[in-house]
Amino acid sequence: MLPSFLGPYRIVRKIGRGGMGTVYLGVDESSGQTAAVKLLAAEMAQQSDFRDRFKAEIETLRKLNHPNIVQIFGFGEDQEHIFYAMEFVAGSSLEEQLGRGRAFQWREVTQFGIAVARALRHAHDRGVIHRDIKPGNLLLTEEGVLKLSDFGIARLFGNVRITGVGSVLGTAEFMAPEQAEGRAVDPRSDLYSLGAVLYVLLAHRPLYNAKSFVEMLDKQRFEKPVALGQFAVDIPTELEQIIHRLLEKDPNRRLATPMVLERRLEMMLETFTVSPPNEAMQVTVDPATSGSLSEVDPLPINPYAPTIAVTQASDHPELPNSPPSVQAGLPETSLATAGIPLPAVAIGPLPELPRTPARFVPVRPGELDEPPPERPAGTWISPQTWALVLGLLAVWLLAWYMLQPPSAEGLYQRIHRQTKGESTEALEQAEDDIRAFLTRFPHDSRSEDLKDYVERIELSRLERRLELLAKGVNLQTPLSPVERNYLDALYTARDDLEAGIAKLQAMIDLSESPNEAFGPNWRCIQLAKRRLSEFRQQYDVQSQEQRILVQNRINRADELRKTDPQRANAIYRAVIVLYQNKTWAKDLVQHAHAALEKEK
Repeated sequence: MLPSFLGPYRIVRKIGRGGMGTVYLGVDESSGQTAAVKLLAAEMAQQSDFRDRFKAEIETLRKLNHPNIVQIFGFGEDQEHIFYAMEFVAGSSLEEQLGRGRAFQWREVTQFGIAVARALRHAHDRGVIHRDIKPGNLLLTEEGVLKLSDFGIARLFGNVRITGVGSVLGTAEFMAPEQAEGRAVDPRSDLYSLGAVLYVLLAHRPLYNAKSFVEMLDKQRFEKPVALGQFAVDIPTELEQIIHRLLEKDPNRRLATPMVLERRLEMMLETFTVSPPNEAMQVTVDPATSGSLSEVDPLPINPYAPTIAVTQASDHPELPNSPPSVQAGLPETSLATAGIPLPAVAIGPLPELPRTPARFVPVRPGELDEPPPERPAGTWISPQTWALVLGLLAVWLLAWYMLQPPSAEGLYQRIHRQTKGESTEALEQAEDDIRAFLTRFPHDSRSEDLKDYVERIELSRLERRLELLAKGVNLQTPLSPVERNYLDALYTARDDLEAGIAKLQAMIDLSESPNEAFGPNWRCIQLAKRRLSEFRQQYDVQSQEQRILVQNRINRADELRKTDPQRANAIYRAVIVLYQNKTWAKDLVQHAHAALEKEK
């Protein structure tokens, strides 16, 4: 049975159910405002310190007021039940849209990244870390605005069951390595999770596949993700680099702040589009993939979901007495914000809550992100306060200066210092600066040299990828016909260097043309030329060594013809069998044939 009221909200219907409680659609009878009202499980209210922690967490969420963050309306108790009300989002989560098979384009995903970066910048500036960024917590309204939900909920609910040093809290598939180790998280942990979300949206596959919770945590800590460009071949290289920077295992190697990420994505997007995205980051929502609130559909199976059923220390840990279906790992997708149909779970009847006075603490719009109260009039500002203000101003000016993009000369000099010696490793370390220079100063005379650097980097990456494939490493990546010919030549060269050289030369003769310069096969042709030169040098050395050996054996057979003609003929025949197809041994094979003819 549905409760009649929860605080000021008249309950219309149930939206969804999870281990932490039930979400209802409610209407404030006095204002007509709709809200997602979450009634927490009764077991939680019985926890000795949960109420205090709940109130403290809600107070934290009061700080957040941003168009890309789901807004909190208030919290309270009714019949000893704890509940809270939040903005009702009519739309669907990115997790649901993935589950329906929607393919996201890179421009749209970039706009998602900018929207979430703005939301995180707002939250981090107020000391709030999300801790559980995942597709299920990213909601698209019917107007196409992306909203981030469940701020602080992971930490609050995690304390119900997970305590102590080294505890793991969050969703394993999108968890930062330091979070997987149970270490303290910071704003850069949210950036890692965002990078994992962007990777999944573009690759249409999970970041890692694992068969157990522990294996997933180990992969988050130690395994390097497969290059995104192998699954999303049409994305800009700059976007791929940004996402892999977010996925660095060492937090110090990631992009430093959401503001830096926002600027990088905007700069990259502006190079491909004329008009930048607006402040709230509206995107086009496919009506076929948008959720409908008029009916409750079961959450579809996500074909791109990681192959892991996380049943321990998950994003919303279940209570010991939770229903079997909940304990089996049923996701509690976007329950804190509702607006997303969820599968109903058989949990038994909910007792009718009669309409009785209830305590409800609303969050007035003026309280959201409210600045601290001013000092009373007439109070003198102490010297210590002035010193603190001046110190903060100095820090702000220094930070502002450090965040200003360098000039063309400054950026080029930094690249020059990093790439001294021009090794491939040095070029890759300076790649971000090189691409930034080409984006910001495309008409600078030094850009042509830097374009050569980028080409060398891409060529080196292609070579490493093909070398791994040649060694039998399965990268699950599609190959072009030219790349397959290249690998076939490498396989052949292992057993027959001369035949491998012939295949490489044939591949070059077949593929190269004046119109194909810098085309899709151009880099592979350059690799073939480089490898052909290496193979020929190797072939010259080997053939010279073998020729000396065969010549010595021919000379020995010539000496034995008078004393041991049978042994001499055996040597002649061995030379013919082994070297008759070798170009460098043509004259020696002819000599062996002639010697055998004389014996007849």
